[in-house]
Amino acid sequence: MRKRKWTREHIIRRILECDAEGFPLTVGKPGVSHSLYQAGSRVFGSWRNALQAAGIPPERGNCVEKWPPARILTIIRSLSQRRKPLLMTQLEDRYGSMLSAARRHFGSWSKAVLASGVDPAKLRRVVPWTRERIIEAILTRALRNESLAVRSTQPRSLVEAGRRVFGSWSAALEVAGLDPHVVALRTDTTPRCIRATTPTTSGERRRPAKSWTKAAIIAAIKMRLADQKPLFATAIIREDTALYRAARRHFKNWRNALLAADLCPDDHRRFPRRPGMFEVTGITQ
Repeated sequence: MRKRKWTREHIIRRILECDAEGFPLTVGKPGVSHSLYQAGSRVFGSWRNALQAAGIPPERGNCVEKWPPARILTIIRSLSQRRKPLLMTQLEDRYGSMLSAARRHFGSWSKAVLASGVDPAKLRRVVPWTRERIIEAILTRALRNESLAVRSTQPRSLVEAGRRVFGSWSAALEVAGLDPHVVALRTDTTPRCIRATTPTTSGERRRPAKSWTKAAIIAAIKMRLADQKPLFATAIIREDTALYRAARRHFKNWRNALLAADLCPDDHRRFPRRPGMFEVTGITQ
């Protein structure tokens, strides 16, 4: 859009229109727009000269500055001490033309905030997600045992910020010191054996089963170890059938899965091995 080119005739006409409509002839709303005020001051040398050229007494354009720069900066510093920042609409309702005065004196509201020596983040209702804040939020949720799965983590802005800052949500979890595979298993609270045996109604498509990889199996074993849960085969069959089946599928038996997780199978037997005792067949330890 092309900028309006202010001419002497156009400026005078606009001044007379404002006067005819009963608006004050001082800059601000309602009244003279900033562009008209600046054009009149530039073309005629001052706003008083512009009014005089329009045949209006210059005194009608005089006004006492309600919002001098020093007062604006003082209020901004006071606002930064509030526990909960105000919305821009709340600022306009409470302080009226202060925002427009700040833009006129400093160029923008953000520049006025910076001129006051206040961090703009203190006046924002929504605190931006920084690298440190993302990591802190992830660790806080992990300590509270809250979900960190990509589809269930709240608020969604945390996941979006993690993807934007770290490239992916998994990368954000890794930077926070968490294993994405373990997090996915820990936050999946629905019993796998129930999901595997729940029948589907007619016409309903069965949801795809979890895709177990060797890394996911090892991560699940280490997670059970960290949670001080038993790791002997019968306990796994009873508590996590899907994990046991996946281990048999990828490592041939549960013993090999424990070895792949750098664990000694004999340390995780239900009953300690006795010399000369025959191994019970049927379940491979």
